[in-house]
Amino acid sequence: MASTTLELSDATSGRPVRLSPTGTVIYEVALNGWRILRETVNDFSLWRIIEYPWATAALELRRGDLVVDLGSGTSSFPHMLAKEGVDVVVLELDAERVRWQLAKRRATARPGDGRFFPLVASATHMPLRSGSVRRVAAVSSLEHIPDDAAVGAEIGRVLASGGIAAVTLPFTSTERTGFFEGIRKFVRVERNAFVQEGKAGSFFRFYTAADLERIYGRGVGLVMSELRGFGRSILNGRYHETRLTRYWRRFVLKDLLLALLVHPLEERFDRSDPLYVMFTLRKP
Repeated sequence: MASTTLELSDATSGRPVRLSPTGTVIYEVALNGWRILRETVNDFSLWRIIEYPWATAALELRRGDLVVDLGSGTSSFPHMLAKEGVDVVVLELDAERVRWQLAKRRATARPGDGRFFPLVASATHMPLRSGSVRRVAAVSSLEHIPDDAAVGAEIGRVLASGGIAAVTLPFTSTERTGFFEGIRKFVRVERNAFVQEGKAGSFFRFYTAADLERIYGRGVGLVMSELRGFGRSILNGRYHETRLTRYWRRFVLKDLLLALLVHPLEERFDRSDPLYVMFTLRKP
């Protein structure tokens, strides 16, 4: 892929970029229409309302900065960043999803937006020069890639000195032996890894703190921040990973209330395992 290797650089940085939970919902409506308040069309739901503001803040973004977003699928997050004046390179392996991203960009681009480059590429072999990227985002995406060791090595390779990656991944303190039990049929294929029966491409992996350090942190020469969790005994154990998950994609405003009211209380008082953790990786 050397012949198609990209050269990336930030423009002169402008004002700081901020994204609030309410702002994510407003952007989602602007990008996909009012119907998403009734039923989301692209997996926008509670976790995203928590993750998108955190990732935006964690990357310390300013207008004119450039972000490489890994495994976006049909996520609106890279479009939200572009609307804030951030340049975004979307790396996604599924060509159909890249076409979706390109069509969404063409339909919603406005003067003043950041530049937007959706590419068909694998996070295990990024078409980027070593040390060329200052900011990487990977929001609920890397857990679906079986060769995660290759992804960790690639993030370590492409990050510039002082560069930062904002990552969210599923978590377990010890070992997960089941996932969505009694709701969906997930088959355990290896330690902490599952595949949904009858659904191609549904690989899903959980990580311990030691796994994260080995694959994405010290193991590839990066410094990992303290882990921040979300989705504990209430939001996950009594809602998401239960039969109530049938409402997961419906009535987005309920998710905004859960993110604003329940999530902070759960993180303050609940010591059970979170479903996901958020952390940054920095290259010394």
